[in-house]
Amino acid sequence: MPVDQLQEIQGLYGPFTLSERVIQKIWLRQDFSKDALRTTSGKVLEVKDPGRWNLQEGPDFKEARLVLDGEEVQGDVEIHFNVADWELHDHQNNPNFDRVVLHVVLHPSRNDTPIVRTTRRDIPETLYLLPILEEDLETYASEEALLALEQVDDLEWVARFLEHPLAERLQVIREQAELRWAQKLHYASKRLSGSDWTEACHQFCLEVLGYARNRAPMSRIALEHPLSDFQQNALTAEELFAEQGSAWRLSGLRPANHPRLRLAQYLEIVKQRPDWPDRLAWAFKAFPSAANEICDSSASAFRKRVGLNQLQEGISGAVFNDSISNRRLNTMICDAFLPLATAAGLIEGKFYWMHWSPGDAPDGLRRFLKHAQITDRTHPQSNGSNQGALALFLSRGRHMMKN
Repeated sequence: MPVDQLQEIQGLYGPFTLSERVIQKIWLRQDFSKDALRTTSGKVLEVKDPGRWNLQEGPDFKEARLVLDGEEVQGDVEIHFNVADWELHDHQNNPNFDRVVLHVVLHPSRNDTPIVRTTRRDIPETLYLLPILEEDLETYASEEALLALEQVDDLEWVARFLEHPLAERLQVIREQAELRWAQKLHYASKRLSGSDWTEACHQFCLEVLGYARNRAPMSRIALEHPLSDFQQNALTAEELFAEQGSAWRLSGLRPANHPRLRLAQYLEIVKQRPDWPDRLAWAFKAFPSAANEICDSSASAFRKRVGLNQLQEGISGAVFNDSISNRRLNTMICDAFLPLATAAGLIEGKFYWMHWSPGDAPDGLRRFLKHAQITDRTHPQSNGSNQGALALFLSRGRHMMKN
């Protein structure tokens, strides 16, 4: 089986490791905008069949069916991070790659597209993938990292992590969580630089209601329709859904998370609480101060001291009319509103973000934290521990493997 290639990429929340297998999965699922596809030579491309995923030696996908400028072509597809990887992997001298008709490359070349050839001197067409992705690369990498959590016992770097003393493991998780907090705060500040509090809340809320798969089209809806459009009660979920056309990712989506239902949910929130961003600001201003907290304070002690459960219940009822599930609301508070409120100067939210109850998280993440002795009955799972562990997975243990 071929070795899975890796590349470290600078993301919104710091560097993360991207596997070439993630790019292969994007091609397999056709998880990109397919409107007006063109190769670098200018040919119109239509994908009839992405091909059979080949996990052995040779091209990544066999027997793909493509249409190039109206002519149907059948052949293989090879996936790379960069065009230069073709020659770096010596494909030009390997007859196994002679049937490649399409070279799918993540990163566009900064100069003219380098010419790649097979041993027969044929020139496969090239398609750049990054410009047509509907989500940022970190989202795809996060999804893959969360899937890997289901096989944590098989990951060498996790075993290496567990070889370190507990104090070091706790420190790594905390440091990674603090880094993600700083970067989320920076992103929230950038959001506020282009929008006021009301519109930033509106945008973040719709994005989180889109879940990981449909954040991008939800974000476009928020930008195209400010909160005032929703307050006029003239929009319908069906119309908003139709506006985004084929941008929705519906394959494998749970029925309860369908974008139509989430749009209807948000429309009802605005109907019942048209001033919900103002209510949210008032709620944050009433939070007890956490300015004197220390970094290693326990989540359970902090939650009891500030009455976190009551604070969460207050936001749920007064702001969102108790219409959002606790897990999704916690995700929204941690991913969006605590960084945003801190950037807006309404609260010092770092320790609330660290110790808040976690939102949506896979079982594998809970098991990993328990196995690594990061969480137990006296140290419950928190958003900070989740974020630190997720950062560890995104970096594939880079911080521990270097020791």
